[in-house]
Amino acid sequence: MTISSLILASSYGVFLSGLNAYKRINIENQLRSEADYLVAAIMNKLYQFSPDGLDMEETTDQQLQFVTDRQKVINPSVGIVEEQKTNGETLTVSLQQDAVLLNGEQLHSALLKIVSSQSELSYRCAKQEDNICRSGVVTIKLSVQDRDHDDPDGLLYIKPFILKNEFGFKRK
Repeated sequence: MTISSLILASSYGVFLSGLNAYKRINIENQLRSEADYLVAAIMNKLYQFSPDGLDMEETTDQQLQFVTDRQKVINPSVGIVEEQKTNGETLTVSLQQDAVLLNGEQLHSALLKIVSSQSELSYRCAKQEDNICRSGVVTIKLSVQDRDHDDPDGLLYIKPFILKNEFGFKRK
């Protein structure tokens, strides 16, 4: 009886730790999928917006402001494409209150928490015109964590992990 109880106790401990490891891996995979979805949503919005550049005065480490301020017009008499300045529109990507916002609207994720203190938005400009960066590289670094498992004293604490995405842009 004593030997059986020792075997059962150790088996239960191994089973319980295996179950916790399985839960942790499942949560981390789901977290990565949610983070990938957020970055894909940002990239899709940028693709649809088709910016002409990045407003350098409005861009900080917590905000990127993309602008469209050019319009291509075909001159029928000459038959060439001319570029004209317009008032333009803006698309703002920002990090606020542990969330990612596009033009002030939060990208929703029930499980995902953005750790704003460890996340940043940045760019390197290759070509500048006025205060608009016309071509360069944008870096989106997101520190993400599961909302339900962010207590360091919790049984299934999931540490934040960094998702870093870089992409280039160039005015056409």
